[in-house]
Amino acid sequence: MGLNPVDYKTATNRNPHWTYPHILGLDVAGTIDEVGEGVVDWKKGDRVVYHGDFMKKGGYAEYAVTTAHSISRIPDAVTFEEAAALPTAGYTAYEALFRKLPMNHIQIILIHGGAGGVGGFGVQLAKNAGKIVFSTALAHNHEYVKSLGADYVIDYREENVVEKVLELTNGRGVDAVLTR
Repeated sequence: MGLNPVDYKTATNRNPHWTYPHILGLDVAGTIDEVGEGVVDWKKGDRVVYHGDFMKKGGYAEYAVTTAHSISRIPDAVTFEEAAALPTAGYTAYEALFRKLPMNHIQIILIHGGAGGVGGFGVQLAKNAGKIVFSTALAHNHEYVKSLGADYVIDYREENVVEKVLELTNGRGVDAVLTR
């Protein structure tokens, strides 16, 4: 299972809509033990990962239950630990970039927080899609964000991001911005 800020924050702050005891754990990876009636695309033994429903019992348990449409297959070369690190931040970045933005019309994108979870996945996904990627990060994270695929990284504490983007694009700017 993955541990995200939402998991540990809700562990201490609680949620009045939950029934207790409540099981935390939004990012879940494991092997299917049983499939429900009418499920045809999945079978016992399939390796899967999913992002759970915040209002339902989570994955920090021996068994977890979810819907067939919410799971993704884990490739053989990927460990459960690696897969469990993906859903909250990775699915969020994917959804923002490929379901909310018209990525086929975007050439240049600015992704804020490239050293963070959603931003880091966003940089990788956008670069993999062939985009020119600008990102923001503190100076000590610049090399890391570049290693993820960012073409340009701007220290938002030291530089005016808008001015720097306009300078680097010869006044053109970006087509979209992904912010945290």
